[in-house]
Amino acid sequence: MTLVRRRGVLVLLVVLGALVVLVTTSRTWLTGSVDDVVLGQSSVSATGSEVAGGVVALALVVVAGAVASAAAGPRARVVALVLTVLAALGGVALVARVLLDPEGALGPIAAAAAGRTGSLETNATASGWPWASLAGFALAAVALGGLARARRAAPGLGSRYEAPGRAPESDWDQLSAGEDPTDVSRGPRE
Repeated sequence: MTLVRRRGVLVLLVVLGALVVLVTTSRTWLTGSVDDVVLGQSSVSATGSEVAGGVVALALVVVAGAVASAAAGPRARVVALVLTVLAALGGVALVARVLLDPEGALGPIAAAAAGRTGSLETNATASGWPWASLAGFALAAVALGGLARARRAAPGLGSRYEAPGRAPESDWDQLSAGEDPTDVSRGPRE
């Protein structure tokens, strides 16, 4: 198994991609100018968390989903991977919306600066930070694809983490094993 196919390395790549996204959202994504009656000719800028508010939450969902997919059983792993891929794709969509329409994304920020609701017409350009955020989500998505492939090769944490041959010790463990701890006809437990 090569290094890139190991589940731990793939999870680290997902976390690295999400970390890139988290770092970039505090940077200035858009800069532009607005010619308004109230503001006059002024410059306006916005960070990633201002123009794409859900990106931080989706990056955290990606991290949590990657960790869950690495530690869960086979069925839960599939569910975690599907939801995590959807979160990564949602992050890509939010960042792409900003990159495709920077004026539309910066317009509400300019309106809020003027004390208005809605949007103002702006001339905006995107910096390199949204592209870096997009690359972070792309790295996470590729690593998640690797995790989906690796799930067949490594089916779970393994039986080495379970205690072999030990009787359940608590009532809860007995219930989990299918036994009734309140059944007095069985006699005392060893």
